[in-house]
Amino acid sequence: MDEDTELLTSAFVSRYYWSLVSGTDQCIIGDWMISRAASAVGEGGVALRFALLAYDHAQEAEASDWLIASTAEGLARAYSASGDFEARDRWITVAELLIEAIADSEDRKLIASQLASVPR
Repeated sequence: MDEDTELLTSAFVSRYYWSLVSGTDQCIIGDWMISRAASAVGEGGVALRFALLAYDHAQEAEASDWLIASTAEGLARAYSASGDFEARDRWITVAELLIEAIADSEDRKLIASQLASVPR
């Protein structure tokens, strides 16, 4: 199995496991992780599908501030991987605003560092 396939497979297996034994936040994180892995291996369509799932579920669940900001970062990354640079830039702006609103400074730094790594 090549590294790209192994990365995606691991993300899907992790998401499936967490869907069986955990709560909503872990499932949202699992969708974000699949999106992140798909973005890394150039699977823009898969990345976007799971980034949208993560963001929508975070909104519905009224997730914590850092998790909602993280899913916005995931959307920016997925749009970048999909080649939709206008949407990427819109989601970077959304993520920046959400990051500013994160109460915990360590969480704010972590999500800001993830956003800084979105390919531009």
